[in-house]
Amino acid sequence: MKILGTGLTGLIGSRIQELLKDKYQFENLSLTTSVDVTDSEKILSLITSSNASLVLHLAAKTDVDGCQKDKEKDIKILRYEDIKERETAWVKEKTAWGVNVIGTKNVINACARSGKKLIYVSTDFVFDGKKEKPYGEEDAPSPINWYGQTKYEGEKLVASSSLSWVILRLAYPYRANFQKRDFARVLIDRLKNGEKVSLITDHIMTPTLADDLSYALETIINKESLGIFHAVGSQFVSPFEAGVIISNIFGFDKNLLQKTTREEFFKNRAGRPFNLALKNDKIQKLGIKMRTFEEGIFEIKKQLNL
Repeated sequence: MKILGTGLTGLIGSRIQELLKDKYQFENLSLTTSVDVTDSEKILSLITSSNASLVLHLAAKTDVDGCQKDKEKDIKILRYEDIKERETAWVKEKTAWGVNVIGTKNVINACARSGKKLIYVSTDFVFDGKKEKPYGEEDAPSPINWYGQTKYEGEKLVASSSLSWVILRLAYPYRANFQKRDFARVLIDRLKNGEKVSLITDHIMTPTLADDLSYALETIINKESLGIFHAVGSQFVSPFEAGVIISNIFGFDKNLLQKTTREEFFKNRAGRPFNLALKNDKIQKLGIKMRTFEEGIFEIKKQLNL
């Protein structure tokens, strides 16, 4: 089976290819192959001409603070009366709305024209973090920053389309080896070097091992599942608690862990939700094992041979 993927060279997409390359043929549409999702004509041409039956849409602007800086520019562009002028601006500027919303719209249109199924990769940041209990797939999104807003707008476009679709919400993905380090690798490397790290105590996240996400994707494809799924890990932790877990498993000095708050750490930056605990019951019922953060870090340690 061939999978046409946008953004397959990123942290998640590259791991999916590494683990599933013997089962699927991947065709990469990304900036590294000179494909820009904001280019509607190119996306339409490439997707409709491919014999792949499935599109995995990973390409996104994910820098939360960078997206927030785009908000004013995006709102200005949205006020343009001429649609063509808007599209030209987004292709040129590569703003959060341009990539995450218009890019997704372009992929949807191409899938609709060619009868392809779409798997759209979204984020836990579509939630505001104000709910006391963990979020389920049935909970209504209410993002508090521009990154979350643009990803939610993408979700709405997918859900209202005529396609066969899946929305996969991810949260804080991590893996053993990649040129761009995720939060877990940053912590491991800094603690290994004896550096002090400031870690937030008042933010709850649901970290996800990229390996588990890859196998979850395989199961969803094989079972021909549709709808929204929280493809996340099975443990809720604060960044500080994550640091403690990493220190315990790797034998690092826990005195290097310094406590801080969201208000202090993200001062003058985009707002972050407090409670991003996401339930994964729905995806587990498909027979998918999503590891806890502790189990995931043990796996990372094994893969790193440390």
